[in-house]
Order: sequence, then C-alpha cells, then structure tokens
Amino acid sequence: MDEATSNLPTPDEVRAQLERMTASDDFNRSPQLGAFLRFVVESVLQGKSDRIKAYTIGVDVLRRDAKFDPQLDPIVRVEATRLRRTIDRYYAGLGADDTIRIDLPRGSYIPTLTRRPAFPGVTAHSSTLDRFWSIRLLVVAAVALIVIAVVVALSQRRVPAPGVAMAPGTAQPAAAALPPGNGLPVLMVPPFEVSGMPGPRSIAALSLQETLSNAFTHFDLVNVQLESADHQVATGNETAPARDANANYRFSGSVEYADDGAARLSFRLIDVADGSIVWSRVFDRVLGGDDRAAAEERIVRELAGILLQPFGVIYTRQRAKVLDGTLTDPRYRCLVDVIDSFSSFDPAQQERGRDCLEQLTTRDPGFALGFSYLAAIYLRDYLYDLGTRPGDTPPLERGLTAARRGVELNPESSRAYEMLFVIQFARRDLAAAFDAANKAISLNRYDMRLLGSYGARLIASGDIDKGLATLRQAGNDGTVRPPFEEFFLFLGEYLRGDITSAVFHADQITNDSFQLGLIARALAAAARADSEAATRALSRLVALDPAWRDDTRGTLARFFYAPAIVDRLASDLAAAGLSGRS
Repeated sequence: MDEATSNLPTPDEVRAQLERMTASDDFNRSPQLGAFLRFVVESVLQGKSDRIKAYTIGVDVLRRDAKFDPQLDPIVRVEATRLRRTIDRYYAGLGADDTIRIDLPRGSYIPTLTRRPAFPGVTAHSSTLDRFWSIRLLVVAAVALIVIAVVVALSQRRVPAPGVAMAPGTAQPAAAALPPGNGLPVLMVPPFEVSGMPGPRSIAALSLQETLSNAFTHFDLVNVQLESADHQVATGNETAPARDANANYRFSGSVEYADDGAARLSFRLIDVADGSIVWSRVFDRVLGGDDRAAAEERIVRELAGILLQPFGVIYTRQRAKVLDGTLTDPRYRCLVDVIDSFSSFDPAQQERGRDCLEQLTTRDPGFALGFSYLAAIYLRDYLYDLGTRPGDTPPLERGLTAARRGVELNPESSRAYEMLFVIQFARRDLAAAFDAANKAISLNRYDMRLLGSYGARLIASGDIDKGLATLRQAGNDGTVRPPFEEFFLFLGEYLRGDITSAVFHADQITNDSFQLGLIARALAAAARADSEAATRALSRLVALDPAWRDDTRGTLARFFYAPAIVDRLASDLAAAGLSGRS
C-alpha cells in the first residue's frame, strides 16, 4: 500500500468525525444538512459513490417525489452550497483542531476524506531517520521565522488608521483574529404558517417558500439558513420556532387561504437581537390562476429587491449598526465603507476602503466577497482617476487578479462574476466580459442591480435599444435607481433623440461628485439652452478630474466602448463649453 493510501482515515475514524460534525451546533440548526452529509459520506464508505447523484439526493435525502427533475428544481445545488458553507464554519470554529477533514468540493457531491497531519510532510511510513531530520528542519525553520518576525516587528512602526495620530516609536500590535464565519448577517427562513385549504387555482405555499428561499441564497451580502419543520420548540399549547443564537434576522411568512382559493400572504422581517419587526408586507387576495409560476415570480422579485439588494432593508439596518458601533466584525464594517464610497465618490473613503480590503483579504485569504469588492475599488481607480500609489501595477491588472480570485473562491457568486464582467469590459475584452455577465445573471436573475450594470454596458458598447430595455426591467423592483443607471438611461434616450426623457433622467442625478452625472446635467442644460447651468456642471467636472478638459476623448474612452458614442459626446461637450483637447 503506498504512502498516500495508507495515510487515509479509516472508516471508523470517518464515522466518528461525522458524528462530531452532525452533533455540533452548526449542523443541529439544520438537520437536513446533517442528513445530506451523512448520506454522501456513508455512500463513499460503503463503496457506493455511484449512488451520489442529484436525483438520489433529492429523492432519498430531500424527500422529493419520484418525478423530481434536478434540471428544473435547483434544491440539491442550493443545499450543497449551504452544506459547503456549514462545513467551512465548523472547521473554522469547533472543528479547527480535528484531525479528520470531510469536505464537499465545489462542482461535485462526492465528499473527500483526508487526515490532517500534525507535521505536514512527515508520514507514518517515513523512516525514523527521515522523520528525525524532517522534524529537525521544521524546528529550525520555525525558529528562523520567529527571529524574522521579531526583527520585522522591532524595525517597523505602527501604521496609523486614517485620522489617528500615533506616538513616535509605537510598535505595531499583531492583528486580532477575525471572528468565525464570513462576517455577513445570517437570515433564518422558517417554514411558512399555512391555514385554510388551497384550491386548484391557488398559489402553492410550499412552492412559494422554496422559490423565495432559493432566490435569497443567491444574494451575496447575507447568509441564508433554512429552518426545517421539526426545528421547533413547544410553548404551552402553541408551537414556536426555536431561537437561533447565530441568526441575525428571521423572515417569517404566513399563507391564509379563503374559501375561493385566494391567498392572503403576510411576511415579516424580525431582528433577532431585540425581537423588533423591521419590515412587513401583505399581499391580499393572491390567486395563482393559470400561471402560478408567474405569480410566484412577481412576489419573489419584489421581496428579494426590497430585502436583499444592496441598500435594501437588511443592508440598511446592518449599516446603521456599523455606524452606531453595535456591529463590530471588521469585514462587514469594511464592506459598508466601500459600498458607501461608491455613492460618495470621496477619494479619502475610497482609499480607506482599499486599505481595509487589502488588509482583510491578506488576513483572511478565503474572504471571497472582499476580493470581489476589491476588484470594484481598482476599477474605480481606473475610471475616475481616484489615486494611484508608488509601485502600483495598472489598476485593471490588479482588478482582474482580484476578480478572478473572487470567482475562484466562490464560483456560485453572481457578484463575483459581475465584478469579473465589469473589469473585462473596461479592458475592452467584450467577449469575455459578456460571457461573465451571462454567467452572473444565470446565477441570480433576481439581482436587479446586476441587471442594471449589464444594461448600462450594453448601451456603452452601442446596443442602445437592448440596453434601455434591460435598464427599464432593472427598475421594476420598486427600489430607488442608483445614479449610474440614471446616467445610462439618460445616455440611451439622448442618443436616440428623446431629449425630454433624457432631461428627466439627468434631473434625477443630484450628486455633485459623480462625474458621469455632471456630464448628463451639462448636456441636459445645453439642450435647454441654459448655458449657465451647463457651465457650472462642466466647471465642477474639470475640478474633479482635469483630464476631462485636457483629454476629453481619452477620458470618455474609459467608459464607452463604441467610438460613435465617444465622438458624439466629445463634440456635444465641446459645444456645451468644455474647452480643451477634444
């Protein structure tokens, strides 16, 4: 037996590890995930890996009926994603010192079973002399590393946080360990309460919950946990959901059927910390009709947009907790600062965001969302010339590296693929860019900000009609459009000659630091023959970045792929009063 094979854990060791994992709090909160893990591990141990298919998992573990089609129902993929995240949480916490590692690799449902050696590179079948020298070398290396660390610590001074003065000679302390998990809030989704009897044309409560839960899991700023029906505690004559100490929010729903089959749908979002209801919504007299899937889709799209989009209810409440000091996880605090910088266009805030993300992705190399948002920071360095540092590689090279790392760490993240899309677009690799965009949309069709980003770049590449249609669709979720989307709606209507609509969208942009918004306002003012307003907007634009005056075409080309758009805007901006080398 070769060394690799002999060092594999025995079946008894694997089963003992399986029991430890499924008995932990991470798995106790979701017995369905424990059943999933037990099924795939036992199948491997019994030599029946060929049983591990999406269909058998769906039927044997997730209790789907014999008509279950994994191509139509994504429940197995969704639960596999949750299982991978739960395994990661377990080994980051309670299982950090476990010697047996059970993993579920991405792209497969067949688990890997490995032993984590106490001394990497030293195996049970090494000779005594080999082991002696291996351990001796490890000790020498460890001592050398300690000496180097001491020298570095003594030779460096602490780098102050922005705006904080440090006394000369103050030593830099070691970074505190990051809390377990990924720093994102946990949203618990218990089973809906159902009363009354549905009719043949009623919307189906179970199907609606599964669609909602599946949609929620594809948003990147929240962790979603599905509570099984048996995860309940009795309280007197009633049944109440067991309190989950690790959940930050509970999304509760009820479906009440009337005699004619119409349903009254009630939803609430509860902050677990204080039990307060932070949001609620009621849909009265909902009938599925002939197309129940379409009725479900409308409800899911609205709820996902309101609750889980960036700047939605959950993010807004979490942001408030960051600002008042209640929420202290450095990863979420950093994401809030970065996301805020996207609307403030404050160079100092952009710099803080870059600093904290670079530090956090070094401390936590598995911080997938951190890499994706770091790619966005680098893109903005390029587009808006917000500052470079000595020794920096070109921002789009840094951005591509970070975006690819985000995808590598979480290939099921639509946000990761969106960042890869926008970086590739800025690099003018349109084929690769739109491949990434299509992948992102396939991963989360409910993310309207992703759809808006896609529509904007369709317009920037010259596909005006499709881009406008996509942007309008992105605005149908009832949330406020970001200025970036308003600009491209302005641009599409402006290029089509609908000046009235273009002016309307330009007027929605009030941020005096958004450079594209200032262009829209200047051109809209020129179209209204308001030369004074056009001059004010252009003066502010040049104050933010003199390149708009000194190299108008080159600066426009950062944003727009189609030469005809660059030519038209350069000409119209010059006519509006932007003097310089156009």
